[in-house]
Amino acid sequence: MESRLPKPKITLKKINNTMDINTNISTNINTNNNKQQAAKYGENAAKSTSSKTTNENKLLAKPPLVRSKTLSTITRVTSNAKPIKRTATTVTTVSEAKRPFVKPKALANRPNALNNNTNKASQSDTGKIQKWDLRGRLAQTSDKLSLAQQKNKDIETKYNELLELTNSLKSNMATCKNKAEELETSNNALSSELESLMTEMSTMRQENVDLTKRLKESEESYTSVSHTLKELQEEHSAQEVLLSEQNGQLITLKTMIEAQEKVNKSMNTKINELQALTHKMDKERRLLHNAIQELKGNIRVFCRVRPRTPKENELMKMTCSINYLDDCTIEVGKLDGSDAMSCSGKQRGTKQEFSFDKVFAPNASQENIFEELSLLVQSALEGYNVCVFAYGQTGSGKTYTMEGDYSLETEGMIPRTVRHIFKEMKQFELLGWHYQIEASFLEIYNEHIVDLLDSQPKTHEIRMVDSKGQDLYVTNLLVKEIHSPEELHECLRTAQRNRAVAATHSNERSSRSHSVARIRLIGTHVTKQEVSVGNLNLVDLAGSERLKSEEVARTTETKNINKSLANLGNVILALLKKQEHVPYRNSKLTHLLMPSLGGNSKTLMLLNISPLDECYNETLNSLRFASSVNNCKTGNVKRSRMLLTNTNV
Repeated sequence: MESRLPKPKITLKKINNTMDINTNISTNINTNNNKQQAAKYGENAAKSTSSKTTNENKLLAKPPLVRSKTLSTITRVTSNAKPIKRTATTVTTVSEAKRPFVKPKALANRPNALNNNTNKASQSDTGKIQKWDLRGRLAQTSDKLSLAQQKNKDIETKYNELLELTNSLKSNMATCKNKAEELETSNNALSSELESLMTEMSTMRQENVDLTKRLKESEESYTSVSHTLKELQEEHSAQEVLLSEQNGQLITLKTMIEAQEKVNKSMNTKINELQALTHKMDKERRLLHNAIQELKGNIRVFCRVRPRTPKENELMKMTCSINYLDDCTIEVGKLDGSDAMSCSGKQRGTKQEFSFDKVFAPNASQENIFEELSLLVQSALEGYNVCVFAYGQTGSGKTYTMEGDYSLETEGMIPRTVRHIFKEMKQFELLGWHYQIEASFLEIYNEHIVDLLDSQPKTHEIRMVDSKGQDLYVTNLLVKEIHSPEELHECLRTAQRNRAVAATHSNERSSRSHSVARIRLIGTHVTKQEVSVGNLNLVDLAGSERLKSEEVARTTETKNINKSLANLGNVILALLKKQEHVPYRNSKLTHLLMPSLGGNSKTLMLLNISPLDECYNETLNSLRFASSVNNCKTGNVKRSRMLLTNTNV
């Protein structure tokens, strides 16, 4: 008998859809995994994974659920006829209506759409049953309850199946993840191996290219070497022939060399003997040269009469009477023949005669004078102290005699001395002597020493080198080492520019100071272990004239000049009388020239006189002073010689 209750409108369409969704998710997951594996490992891996997934889907897929036949599945006739009223005797489910209604969890968790459908169905059904029909309503609710219970059972079974499916999927997913990680690690290892292999392959390719290039180069070099080898073999054969010839020549040369060595030994012994003989002869020559110079006099005086200048010829100035009796005697008198008065007022003869070591007429050249001076320069190279000073009144030609002009013919004593020193040094080098030249230039102006090579003002003092000897030196004096004549000439020109000069009544450019050129010659003989030191002083004295009334402005200069010259005369007079005390320290000039005036020295005085008649009195004074100097004898002269100490020890 069919139930008259309304047929429930709830179906399991959505539940089937959820199953389909899960199956679709699983298939999608498997297909995605299969796609990734196929992309990484190739088509074979993709085929294997796809087959596995299809088999798993077949195992997981189950037949659709079939509802059991219940009261809710029975088709009910839904007509517009009114429901039949049932009797109370036919209802047997009174006890079931008394049970409390419990809402199942499955229905509570169902979506709102299902609840809404059930509510609508219940509303529609309740709308048909009257409120007073309690049995009908109870039957309806019991049907609903049975239907809900059946649905709950179905849902629980499906839920359990889905749980099993999710658990299996999770386990499969974990295994797949592990496989994927293993495959990724293997892929990374393979990729790194691939990169290393690629780099190795590139290096091998590059090495292959290099080896091919080297092979080509080696082949080319081999061909060239083979050609050169052939040429060398040909040359070798030729050299062998030449070597055989040269061996014969070598034998003959060896015999000749042995004979020549014997000759060389004998020649070396002879050379050593000759060197010893030359050294001995050089010593004897120096001794003889010194003896000759001593015979001539250690203090010598040369007298030079200067010629008239072109300006004096234009002014028609008269000259005094000068007669040259011989090479060493001169006779001087006034032009008008008037008697000359002495200092005491006594009348003297018209002409006076003076004797010197050498007298030079006005026509004598600079070269003639230096021929006599060169012997003293030779003595300085041999280790003696030499002093040459020019004496005379202003305008008598002292500076011209000592310095001269810039041409070779008119060079003075100082430039010629420099050239002679460097010329003789080459000759001494053949004998084993090597020289070092040091030069300094100074002037004594108003009893003060001035360095002519240094423009900075400094205080200079004359001091002894040591307490044993008589050698002197000047403090704060610039000393330059000379290596060529040009360097010394440049120093001389600098000294000329810095010297104190002034215009006087006698000369437009008069020297107002005593100029001293100091040249130190240090010779060394390494073989004989000897050192010789010679000092050469070339002095240009200031003018010796008396003070004129119109030259009062130069009073201090003239007094100092005359004082120093007077002290020079006193020193020479003391040497002449062989006094124990010689007043060297009375003036800077005599103190500076002390080693050159007495003791170990050779001195030459170049007396310069003017031929003018107006200078007759000054000429007589200069001649008398020079004559007194010429009578002075200093005794034997000693050479400055010492042994060379070994500085390497």
